[in-house]
Amino acid sequence: MIHQLKVTGLLLLLTLLLPFVGISQISNPNGELNTLDSDMIWAQTLEGSHFNEFWNYQFYFENGMKVHITFSAANFGSMKDPVTGVRVSVFNHNEELYQLSREYPLPRLVQDKDKYLFQLREDRDLYFEGKLPEQHRVVINTSKDGVDYDIDLRLSDIQRGYKLGDGMYRIDGEQVGIVTHIPYAKARGHVTINGEKERVSGTAYMDHTWQNETTTQLMHSGYRMIYHSSKEDWDLLYVMLPNDGRDNSTIGHRITRMDGETTHATVKNLEVITSQRAFGSTIPRIIDMNLSNNSSIRVSRTSDDERFTVLGELSWIARRAARTFLGGEVIDYRGEATLMESSKRPKHGEYNFFFVD
Repeated sequence: MIHQLKVTGLLLLLTLLLPFVGISQISNPNGELNTLDSDMIWAQTLEGSHFNEFWNYQFYFENGMKVHITFSAANFGSMKDPVTGVRVSVFNHNEELYQLSREYPLPRLVQDKDKYLFQLREDRDLYFEGKLPEQHRVVINTSKDGVDYDIDLRLSDIQRGYKLGDGMYRIDGEQVGIVTHIPYAKARGHVTINGEKERVSGTAYMDHTWQNETTTQLMHSGYRMIYHSSKEDWDLLYVMLPNDGRDNSTIGHRITRMDGETTHATVKNLEVITSQRAFGSTIPRIIDMNLSNNSSIRVSRTSDDERFTVLGELSWIARRAARTFLGGEVIDYRGEATLMESSKRPKHGEYNFFFVD
């Protein structure tokens, strides 16, 4: 009799819970587009049992080289000590692709608020510095697996950063912070791989994302597209699709600068129209997105540059263990894409999609 009551109680509980399974409560921030304070560059988490934070730089150079640098801080819980890290991708350096990832204990992180310096370790040249939007510099000087990296990039003509409302997007009970520190800037410097130096000039972009849960637990996928023509002509798209979102509802935004005016809209939902193979996996090729201003846009992948996963450098045993611990792995795809909007000229830019596998 007691056993039957326990089973009945369990079934009742499941019945009550089932209507809520698979349905995420998703919302974008309310409010206007606000300019960023320089001090928002600092880490917004670093406390609690779980957190993820990313500073995502993208550089596009006139010689066809592309550099992606992502600084990070993370705590995955009791099974692993908190860490900082950096991921670097250099595409088309002497027609080659180079990828690097580094990780350090979180207590070694340096945040010098007088110098506006964010450095992974005081004895490592892995840092960004400079008070935005006045000045900024990104430096990577390290070696791994027999490859030497010397990257030094300085920014100028930096456009002021933005956040929508308070910058906090919501998925169920969790908040995800998304701000854009550098919508557009000019970039100059050098990228040296194994002693082969290339002087570069072009443009730069940087956004900053943080949350108090792991990405693999909250997200299904994410979509960036960056279009840079000049400081008065750029278009930024950053969208994330949560796990189990109803009607493919999304968090994210589009921020556009054109004809001396900056406009914005949130992205309400998306629909994958077609998919296509890239680096052995099938990922979206054409995506339609509906915006809060009652307009819609289409993003189409046109060419693929790279696939990057930090776990890719692990043995299959270590990779399987890490996937089990993290609940999956985040895989980045990058390349070129076109943004299309009714009655407007197409914009040819760069995409960065990520998927939780």
